[in-house]
Amino acid sequence: MDAKWRQVVEWLLEEARVEWTTERPAPGSEPEARELFISVGSRSEALPPHPRMLAWKLPQWTRRLVRSTTGAVLLSAEALDAFAQALREGEPGGGLAPLRLRVHVHTIDVVCASLLAAFRLLHGSWPEAAGALAEYLGEWEQGHTETVGDYERALGTVFYASLNLWPSETARPTREVLELMARVLETVHRPAELAKLPEALVPLAISRRLKADEFLYRAELSRAQRVQLDIPFGDAKDGPVRRVDALFLSSFQDVTVLRLLARGDTEHTHYGQGFDFMAVHIARPDQSKPWHAFSLNPERAGTLSDLAGALDGLEGDRLPDGTPRARGGRRFERQPNDYSDPWYSDGYASPIGRATMVAVPYSGTRLSRRELWEFLWHEFNVGRNVHVLRAHTLLGRPFLWRGPAPDAELLSRGFRRCDLSDRGAAFHPAVVNSFLGATEEADVMHYEKTAGLHTARVSVYPNRLVVVWVEWSRKEAVSLYALAQEQAALVEGAAVWELECLRGLAPWLAPLGPERWLVYGAYRISRGRSSMLDDSRSMQGLFHALASGTVPSLEKLPSEAAAEGRRVLRDSAGETEHWLTSTGGARIEFLIEEEERSPLACDRDFLLFLLTLGQRYSAFETSRRMAEVEQRYRTSRWQSLRPARSVRSDVMLFTNSLWHTRVSEDPDINARYLAWHSLHGMQETVEAMKDQAAELDQYKRDQFDRMVSILLFVFLPVSLACGFFSGAQFQDMSPSVGIPGTTTGWVIFLGYTAAFTVLVFGTVLLARMMNWRRR
Repeated sequence: MDAKWRQVVEWLLEEARVEWTTERPAPGSEPEARELFISVGSRSEALPPHPRMLAWKLPQWTRRLVRSTTGAVLLSAEALDAFAQALREGEPGGGLAPLRLRVHVHTIDVVCASLLAAFRLLHGSWPEAAGALAEYLGEWEQGHTETVGDYERALGTVFYASLNLWPSETARPTREVLELMARVLETVHRPAELAKLPEALVPLAISRRLKADEFLYRAELSRAQRVQLDIPFGDAKDGPVRRVDALFLSSFQDVTVLRLLARGDTEHTHYGQGFDFMAVHIARPDQSKPWHAFSLNPERAGTLSDLAGALDGLEGDRLPDGTPRARGGRRFERQPNDYSDPWYSDGYASPIGRATMVAVPYSGTRLSRRELWEFLWHEFNVGRNVHVLRAHTLLGRPFLWRGPAPDAELLSRGFRRCDLSDRGAAFHPAVVNSFLGATEEADVMHYEKTAGLHTARVSVYPNRLVVVWVEWSRKEAVSLYALAQEQAALVEGAAVWELECLRGLAPWLAPLGPERWLVYGAYRISRGRSSMLDDSRSMQGLFHALASGTVPSLEKLPSEAAAEGRRVLRDSAGETEHWLTSTGGARIEFLIEEEERSPLACDRDFLLFLLTLGQRYSAFETSRRMAEVEQRYRTSRWQSLRPARSVRSDVMLFTNSLWHTRVSEDPDINARYLAWHSLHGMQETVEAMKDQAAELDQYKRDQFDRMVSILLFVFLPVSLACGFFSGAQFQDMSPSVGIPGTTTGWVIFLGYTAAFTVLVFGTVLLARMMNWRRR
């Protein structure tokens, strides 16, 4: 390092000569007599420029299209020379009087601007690399980090790695950081050299750090949320949008380093262009205030003009410590709200209204990172620009009927018997006769009641299982996101029970299974009115939310593994998709042009959902009752003599009447039927039921065999002995005398034995026969 740069570094490090402070000035305040503002301060456009306020976001610099504070310093040669002359007045030996540098946090722009300003004050000229440095930092500060060099050798990443290796505990940068930047400014003379520094300039510790950062970044990326957002190009409500890849990340790594890595990371982005949008949370243990940063690639994506104002509104009127938030003058003329920490946007300083970057908050936020990310997801959700033309939704839920006979009770409450066989023309006759209520002898009976726009139906099964389902149609168009929100509120809430068609029914229904409604729906979506329907994770998450009835939030987005393993059946033309989940499903019809089609209604897809729903909970209820019977058998010695109620008939109904390997001759219908069963795990359930029934039967046979053995080897010899001695007693003669059939005693003996045998074995046989018939 030459003598000039050595003098600059020592002067900036000497506490008696230069005071560094990161305390922000009050809005509208000006520098004192011996003070220099570097990248801080605010000033009204109506006021004249202040020569010692060097921040590229001030109106006096934005009007001159300055892109960095370093560039503002290079345009302030005359002002700095005059300031240096004022500092030398009265000082012995022509030295500079002590001054104060009021700076922002130690960004690369702040440190470089401070070095150049100090060089000008001390030597009255610029170093040779000043122009190249200003050009490089202009790209960096404007967010064009993908153009400023390779990660392991670029000036920006080398600088921030040095900050991590040599952190400062005060407002003054460390000696190592200042000396590193001074050597760079002394050696490098062209922007291309700043984008790829000579190896000799990069300390070995920093090189090792940058190589390790690649692995650290991949580890952080595995815990990040990678989604897509629709960023508007302007402020119009229904204006054009651009879909970008977004990264929500919480990391100990530096924000700008991660930003630079993400911009060059096309491997983990859906559109292969790197992450345009970054939301980063810096969670360093030494920081008492949580810092968040939202940024958007400014030239390639769109605008976030109102995001900072919206986030500021979420903060409320209190600071994180509970004290009232003070509101003062606006920091920028174009700021939409009164200035108050913590949020502000870099874009407010743009003379052309560009507002694409929301900067790190100054004083911390009381909002959690999850709240901030969910808000962002809500504001720029991709589903807000996908139009659902029509929707027909069904909510179903299983219950156990605990009241009087269901038929009479439902008829008394305004329900009427309905036949659904006309809607199941594509099913086999066995399914129609058993499930769709085609005859009075059907296994499942259906009842319906219509009130307003909603129709409620109750399907009654033989084992006191009932499935309540409500359906309604929506004819007006709605966004995909709004529809998913509305549907999730019905599924998770109690609003369905307030419908007129279900009033008074709840007391007779005992909850069975999940405390939520299962959902199925048919939806028509216009491709012409929807923005970029693709297979991105965000779009998959919305369709998954629609099919499962869950809230479409960032927290509940399916994982990448779940998204890859989703069950989606498409027709041959690709115009219809069937989404099947364990809690519901959706049939999505895509229209290229909006055209009149038959209204959506409860058709065979809805009936497949109800059929498999009934089978699923019939199996669960039957299995539960069989377990109760088995428990009674194992705890009571004589339980095997009692009839097994209707469990055996329930098993036969389920396996013979409602269980079909094929429900239709249409292979597409059968494919969806088998998909439902696979999602519900029905094959495993049926096998478990068969094993349970076989185990119960074997246990009862063993019990019966043991009882017969006891009767044969205990009671029969006793009866023989009793009969023999009874016969001998009646004849008043020795047992060794007498021939059977010739004396009255032996007749009594045989009659006594026969009566005892008939009584004992007849009772067991009769109980066994009654037991089998009832099963």
